[in-house]
Amino acid sequence: MSIGISLGLLLSAVVTGFGLVLASGLAGHPVDGQVPSDWGWSLLMMGGASLFAFGYAGWRRATGRP
Repeated sequence: MSIGISLGLLLSAVVTGFGLVLASGLAGHPVDGQVPSDWGWSLLMMGGASLFAFGYAGWRRATGRP
């Protein structure tokens, strides 16, 4: 795999992990009963989609498919 795809996979995994931490409420706890923001879910979905895209591109490159 190229360095760009590997770096993209790594950064996507970090974004997904951070989104998971925010969405689960482990960081950014609500104050005074406020509802947690949707930032965690948004980051989780964007990171997951990026992981899929970079993983698919890496798989295509590794198998030699056009």
